[in-house]
Amino acid sequence: MAKLDLVRAVLGLVAFSLFLLDRGLGNTFPYEHLLFVIGLLALGALFLLTLYGILKPATPVSQSRFTLNPEHLPDGVVVSDVNGNILASNAVARRLITGFDETENIKKLFGAWHRELADRNQADQVVEAVLATPDIQFSEMLSLKDGRTIERNTRPLEKTGARLWFLRDITHVQSANHDSAMHQSMVEADAARTAEMAEQLYHAKAELEANQAELRRLANTDSLTGLLNRRRFTALGEEAVSKAADQGIWVIMMDIDHFKRINDTYGHAAGDVAIRNFANIIEDAVGDGGFVGRMGGEEFAAILPGATIDEAIRLAEKIRKTTAKSHTVSDNEKFRFTASIGVAQWLAPEVTIEPALDRADQALYSAKSYGRNRVVGFETASA
Repeated sequence: MAKLDLVRAVLGLVAFSLFLLDRGLGNTFPYEHLLFVIGLLALGALFLLTLYGILKPATPVSQSRFTLNPEHLPDGVVVSDVNGNILASNAVARRLITGFDETENIKKLFGAWHRELADRNQADQVVEAVLATPDIQFSEMLSLKDGRTIERNTRPLEKTGARLWFLRDITHVQSANHDSAMHQSMVEADAARTAEMAEQLYHAKAELEANQAELRRLANTDSLTGLLNRRRFTALGEEAVSKAADQGIWVIMMDIDHFKRINDTYGHAAGDVAIRNFANIIEDAVGDGGFVGRMGGEEFAAILPGATIDEAIRLAEKIRKTTAKSHTVSDNEKFRFTASIGVAQWLAPEVTIEPALDRADQALYSAKSYGRNRVVGFETASA
């Protein structure tokens, strides 16, 4: 384009000069009006070049693709996986965090900053919640004791299983907020962002609490029946003993009769169905009067705080009779089974529930030896 402009300028100058010469020389020049004709031709060429310049299509801008180098970014960048293990970082991030170590977990890496905060627990909980919720995007400002203010943003990298952490030192921005209008605008924006952050944190915390509740349930219950497992059942028994004072506590031990025969005859799947049915019968009978646990295999136990001997024996008989009348159906098989039950009392001088469980277990085995499908109290078993 520069060359075209130069040619146009030269042609214009030549045409103008020729016109002047033609006017000055007049008829003294041998070839009359030749300079005038050449000037016209120069003007025509100038016109055509100008028209070409107007109509010529613009040269397209290069569509080359560029690769962005994170080392050229003004902000710190850290990439972690969903578990918080650090995958990559740039130089700015390594300068911002003292003692940066890419072999550390993101939680330990940010610990250096969190130790300088007035409320470290909240910052730790935010990172925990973010790592527990893969889809969350979150922003926050950290005011460190050394006077720096760090803005930390994080968002997931879609379809990669990784997470980006953007770190920016905004100390100079904070100190420059003297203008009242700018300050008010930032306050409003910060309030909106804080509200959004609070909502995100609320949902993340709710999800985390739900996950923790589910983990506690799995840790405290038997996977086959949904009843308390042996560990949790015993712990609740100890709590009942510590609160017992003068009230009575009765313990019932229960076992399915000839359970091996059920497995051998109908299969282990049928045995699992029998265990679940027996657990439902016990749980329905005990209700709010106590708590039930699976002690292992086909053996179950119940603890009845505040019960009397008559109430404990009646409850045990109800479980035995209901079990004997019930039909268990597994696939195309339909069968019945019975249960043997032992009953014993916790005695006030005892400091744990274990002695009462042992006595109820002894009564249970006495019921087995007496012919099964019966209830035996510890006193009867020891007579």
